[in-house]
Amino acid sequence: MSDDRERGFVEGVRRFFWLPREVPRGPAPALPLARVGIFNVAAGAGIAALGWGDQVVLIMLGSVFAMVDDMIEGVRHRWPGFVVGLAAAWGADRLVRAGTSAPADPDWADYPAFATASLVALVAFAAITRLPGRQGAALG
Repeated sequence: MSDDRERGFVEGVRRFFWLPREVPRGPAPALPLARVGIFNVAAGAGIAALGWGDQVVLIMLGSVFAMVDDMIEGVRHRWPGFVVGLAAAWGADRLVRAGTSAPADPDWADYPAFATASLVALVAFAAITRLPGRQGAALG
């Protein structure tokens, strides 16, 4: 492997974790995140209606991919937003599972918790990326 390729890979990894100071950092766009949330809920309902109850976890996977995509683009407060989004999703999942009884149809058992967790993760991520940045400091 040549030096240029190695340097390119290393720079790509470094850029993923630490953006250069000159890179503009805006908030995560709300409309694409809302579209992902609506699609996740609709797709999860379809999966549960078809009887593929074990596959409902794909609802949450769509939200995680949407957050990672915005992280790669370099939004403001991307790492705190990602961590808070996942933590809020986990908390919402636990609360919904504790507060709801199991439905008669086992295919729908996980749907309310995963749908709520997916939407809460996207909302928390978008909210954290909208917090104002510190002046003169590089936030990643």
